[in-house]
Amino acid sequence: MSYIEVMKRNGKDHYFAIRNFRISGNRWKKIKRYLGTARPDRTAQKRAFDWIDDEAVKRGLIRTSRYRYLEEGEAERLQDLKDSFRLWYARLDSIERDKFDTDFLIRFTYNTNAIEGNRLSLRETAMILTEDIVPKGGSLRDINEALNARDAMGLMKAHRGGLNKRFLLNLHEELTKETGCRLVGQYRDSVVRIAGSSWVPPPPGKVQEQMRRLFNWYNYHKDRMHPVEIGSIFHTRLVEVHPFTDGNGRTARMVMNWIISSGGYPMFHIEKTNRYDYYEAIESADKGDDRAFVRYIVDRILEEYTFVLKE
Repeated sequence: MSYIEVMKRNGKDHYFAIRNFRISGNRWKKIKRYLGTARPDRTAQKRAFDWIDDEAVKRGLIRTSRYRYLEEGEAERLQDLKDSFRLWYARLDSIERDKFDTDFLIRFTYNTNAIEGNRLSLRETAMILTEDIVPKGGSLRDINEALNARDAMGLMKAHRGGLNKRFLLNLHEELTKETGCRLVGQYRDSVVRIAGSSWVPPPPGKVQEQMRRLFNWYNYHKDRMHPVEIGSIFHTRLVEVHPFTDGNGRTARMVMNWIISSGGYPMFHIEKTNRYDYYEAIESADKGDDRAFVRYIVDRILEEYTFVLKE
């Protein structure tokens, strides 16, 4: 667990970056880094957490890894999952594959929309997506969000190019069409705030440039980082910029899945009931602790899948 702690001394606030490392069972080791008396910005916090990780490696609390955010054990488990998923999926017949893909679409759609306040139940979402049955009393926006997720998933699976502005805007357009979003498939032109977060997104005049830098960052790192690492970090960076008037979270989760699945790993969903931990992990990334969000995503992926391969 990582956090910033404030201690009052001689009438002044003193800031510390702290991360706890599990030694065994319920035994933990705490490493802290003093940040000074001024409230640390994101860059200062990130430097402190990086220093803590280096110190943890020296003390033997973290095994040296070839990856930036993943530990070797996590990378190995993800590789096992990737190999198992590939073998398992290849052995399914066409009917079984359609059933698996449809079930994932329903659960992904229900949860990603419910995180943002969509009121459809899991069963209602399934009825809309598989039977074209509209629930009585359902709002048009909620219904269209479900249909849009299906269209966006189709667009994402059919896309054969790279991750660029056009693909992102097309994906956003599919997700937000006919939902009341003021600017569909376009970057925002107004100031936005993220509910429940201390992070303040850049003003609209800087969105275009920051998104250009984000795509450049992705293109530079896509072959230098693990797919789960870069997919997770792209998600956090996109949410930080908050480039759209609406649909930022849904777009970020969809793009993250595209990046991860492009690396051969199975797509996954974040449960609505897990959204508090999800928001906490995003908040940690906003404060400079990217590792916390990456590990959160790793846990979600590994928890979602258990494969039994039959000879």
